[in-house]
Amino acid sequence: MWFDTLFNHPADAYRTGTLLFANVVEPLWWFIGAGIVITAIAASVVVGRHTQALAWWQRTIIAGLQAAVALVVIGLLAGPALQTTTLQPGANSVAILIDTSGSMGFPNVASDPGQTRLDAAVDLLQQHLILKLSDLTEVALFTFDTSAVRRSADEETIDGRLAAGTETNLIASTASVLDSFKGAPLAAVIVLSDGADNGSNSSPDMAALAAHGVPVHTIGFGPRSLPGEVQLADVQLAADAPPASRVTAHLVIEHTGSGEAVVRVRDGGTLLAAHRVQLRPDTPTVRTEIVFDSGNAGIRELSFELEPPPGDVLAQNNQIQRLLTVNERRRRLLYLEGEPRWEYKFIRRAIAGDKVLELVSWLRTTDRKTYRQGVSNEDELVSGFPPDLQTLYGYDVIILGSLAATSLNRQQHEWLESFVAERGGSLLALAGRQALTDGGWDVQPLAAALPITLDRESGPTYGPASGIVRPTRDGLVSPLTQLADGEGVNAWATLPSLGDHQRLGALKPAATTLLELVQGEAISPLLVTQPYGLGTTAVLATATTWRWQMRTPPDDPRHGLFWRQLLRQLAEMAQRQKNVDLANDAGGIVVHVAVRNKLFEPATDVSASAVITHPDRTETQLSLAATDVPGVLGARYVPGVPGVYRVDVAIEDAAGKETITRFVRTGVANREYFRPVQDEPLLRRMAQATGGRFWSPEDVAGITAALTFAGSGIRAVALLPLWNMPACFLLLVLLKLGEWGLRRLWGRL
Repeated sequence: MWFDTLFNHPADAYRTGTLLFANVVEPLWWFIGAGIVITAIAASVVVGRHTQALAWWQRTIIAGLQAAVALVVIGLLAGPALQTTTLQPGANSVAILIDTSGSMGFPNVASDPGQTRLDAAVDLLQQHLILKLSDLTEVALFTFDTSAVRRSADEETIDGRLAAGTETNLIASTASVLDSFKGAPLAAVIVLSDGADNGSNSSPDMAALAAHGVPVHTIGFGPRSLPGEVQLADVQLAADAPPASRVTAHLVIEHTGSGEAVVRVRDGGTLLAAHRVQLRPDTPTVRTEIVFDSGNAGIRELSFELEPPPGDVLAQNNQIQRLLTVNERRRRLLYLEGEPRWEYKFIRRAIAGDKVLELVSWLRTTDRKTYRQGVSNEDELVSGFPPDLQTLYGYDVIILGSLAATSLNRQQHEWLESFVAERGGSLLALAGRQALTDGGWDVQPLAAALPITLDRESGPTYGPASGIVRPTRDGLVSPLTQLADGEGVNAWATLPSLGDHQRLGALKPAATTLLELVQGEAISPLLVTQPYGLGTTAVLATATTWRWQMRTPPDDPRHGLFWRQLLRQLAEMAQRQKNVDLANDAGGIVVHVAVRNKLFEPATDVSASAVITHPDRTETQLSLAATDVPGVLGARYVPGVPGVYRVDVAIEDAAGKETITRFVRTGVANREYFRPVQDEPLLRRMAQATGGRFWSPEDVAGITAALTFAGSGIRAVALLPLWNMPACFLLLVLLKLGEWGLRRLWGRL
């Protein structure tokens, strides 16, 4: 390398070494001597008769060049050297890990399918790494996919047939190798991989890897992109849902092509929904949603299938399975209404008999009379509003009707804002004569949580209006505004017109409009939502949806569908007091339990255990331990065989004992087909976290120097002389040539 030629030593020696001058015993005398020499040179140039005809700046340049030559000579006489540490030959080991997971069997270069990534890694190992490192250290060779296995260094031991692992556990495999060398001198770890990791690689995992104190160098293989590749990268789906409701799955599609793709959801052989997605070259990651019916209570194993446009490279990464538990867990709603009106009556009628929604309402019939419905006992809402925060937090959704802000005191207003922000509940504000701005809510804490601004100076905002309802692009895919399968816009277009509208202020940055009111050429937002804190707020700017029931045939279900779906989804979006989350992690089932008390603060004095029922009906007991996150307990279980596992989690806290059931499937598909390209960012992050470096196969020649001067293990102090560097002598020649050239140019040779 040119650097080694000019400076005698690799760049790593300079990066880790300390500069010193071996011949300098008394630094003060060296400084005095250098000052005398430089002063003499400057004086000879300034007062010398050969330079008197030059301008002052020309004499300054000449003096500077001569002084620089003098400084270089003095520096060389001082004996410059680098003090560094180097590996003691033959006293250390270097561990080399070769990834043999399934993705390493893919082509190393997209345009050349003849050589796999594993073939390229083995070639680099045999033709370069073994030869270079064997003179310096002992080489310990490992292969890994889900775990690391010790191998011999023979080429016959590692070939393309080994690239068959169904998962890659990059960080854990490297950590296990480091653990096996505890107490032994290990200079470094070298990982040859494409970085397509399926295991855990979070920041804590990286920190645990770095705690071993051994640098990990990574060498990346495989293309960074596959032209034309389309994959269904992820499907996010709620663990459970109520029966006969609309469910939204959030999809992530990654691609390097263009065209139209189709996503389908199937339950066995039954098609539940289909959705078309346009793939454009300028958006390599597409996030979209698909909505389908939850069906009856029970366990549903859903298949999400992606039909890509022509040119897809891998078909094995276009399908993902998910489990959905359909149950009838009750959701409690609180409806506060300030005046008798048709909307109140028809909302209650729409959800009457619903097995999921439990609507508790308080209605002010006159100035001195109120009416309660749906209360669980004679004391509920006896004062018109929950008496304390704990009781208020027992509801999932709050509906505010035409209720003046003065009906509540300051503390109750603060509780409403806290219900959304801290408890994570959902709040729906309806239009009305005393609602929103017209009800004086603009000066209350809840105004900050609403998705629209409230401006009282604009005058009364509520009044009669005639218009039809139309879903926006977001409303067509939102679970809050689904009326029936496959009807889309047409289901809304034939609904009777509304009879009123509340003019809304400007939408806040995080607000999303789901429904619009169309009045001729004028279009106004009708249903607007926004996340706020841990919860969600929504505003429905009408109170005449009851017309959809009264002005349609008796068997038209759309009014009831709208309200049941809207309120069910708002209830589903509310945070739960106890929640169980299951995830697959490198072949294991990770169980996390989050528990909050009745004030929705992280609970203390919580214990939890799980009973895992295997596909063959046998059971395993699992204890959950506290994690670093307050109120969260967790455990990991490695199943013996793939299949559907039932997990019954028993949670015990101050409120009592509760059991929550979840289901998870393991070993469904070969995860190596997902993201089948080189993950260079992960390999770089792994190297940087441990003090190593990322290398490409083309520039790996410098790895020997990196290990020699920047590794761990048994090391020796070395003093590397610098006085004989070619760069120093080249600098002297250039300085003198520069001076000669200027003198010639200025006619003063």
